Amino acid sequence: MKDKIYTYFDVLNQHSIISATNLKGDIKYVNDQFCNISKYDESELIGAPHSIVNSGYHDREYFKDLWKTIGRGKVWQGNILNEAKDGSKYWVATTIVPIIEHGKVKEYFSVRIEKTEQKKLEQEKNLHERRFTQLFNHISEGVIAMKKIEGKFIITDFNDGAEKLDKKSKKEVLGKEVSDVYPGTEIGGFTDYIEEAFQKGYASFPILRYKDEKLDSWRKGEFYKLPNNEVVCVYHDITEEIIQLEQLKKYNEKLEEIAFKASHEVRAPVASILGLMQLIDFNDLSPNNKAALQHMKSSVEKLDHTVRDIVKVSYDTEEGKELFAKLSDLKEHFHKA
Repeated sequence: MKDKIYTYFDVLNQHSIISATNLKGDIKYVNDQFCNISKYDESELIGAPHSIVNSGYHDREYFKDLWKTIGRGKVWQGNILNEAKDGSKYWVATTIVPIIEHGKVKEYFSVRIEKTEQKKLEQEKNLHERRFTQLFNHISEGVIAMKKIEGKFIITDFNDGAEKLDKKSKKEVLGKEVSDVYPGTEIGGFTDYIEEAFQKGYASFPILRYKDEKLDSWRKGEFYKLPNNEVVCVYHDITEEIIQLEQLKKYNEKLEEIAFKASHEVRAPVASILGLMQLIDFNDLSPNNKAALQHMKSSVEKLDHTVRDIVKVSYDTEEGKELFAKLSDLKEHFHKA
């Protein structure tokens, strides 16, 4: 039996960091693994308090709970960040077992497994998660995460941007079906875009109008499928842009009206006057009448050029072309919506 115990201990000794202390915490035994990771010689450790490797990372309450637990004869387990002789830090998953004789604790036996790299990975993961959470909650765009459950898309997350844009709280939408939170959206094809993203990995929806008892707004956005099969919708409000385009549309209608009047109601009689003046023989006129008609012809021609310029500003300038392009896009989006 003893041989078997020694065999077990030998295996443990090869792969674990082991130490034993008295009731005060003074070190009585360390194995080679302990010396290697702490970078202390055995002679420096024996008789020294175990706090020789204390990194100062944990607060007093942490170790107070540790000593309280083992002092009662119970096993304590936890992760501890220690400091080696050269100042480097290392994490160990620690198990401290009280050795009890005749009903009393005589010493403490500790077994540790190094997990420095694992803790680094955990910390990096936590850092990335915190960064994602901050980004998720602080971007101005609305972000909604959905999961398909029994053929229905259920909202699993809802950021601050969505709360502001949609005037809905995260608490009231989580766990609910999309069509229940946004009634009528299935008619506009919104749920079809979610399904498309779920099947293909991505979908972009055109300008859509959403209206309920709290708001009336225009939206545009995209859907992405995550590795965990959730579908995320990232969208923004374009109501102000639509309003501006509507104003441009009205402005264009006024320009078209001006151009029409200038072209048909002004240019037509001007052209007639110019045509009639071509029939007049200026050689038969007195000098005064000739001068008067020449002045009249010059004025009418100037008026004709002015009318032409008005029409050109309405249709042929870069501003006009940009305006008509925007109006065409607006009409196209209206048609799609």
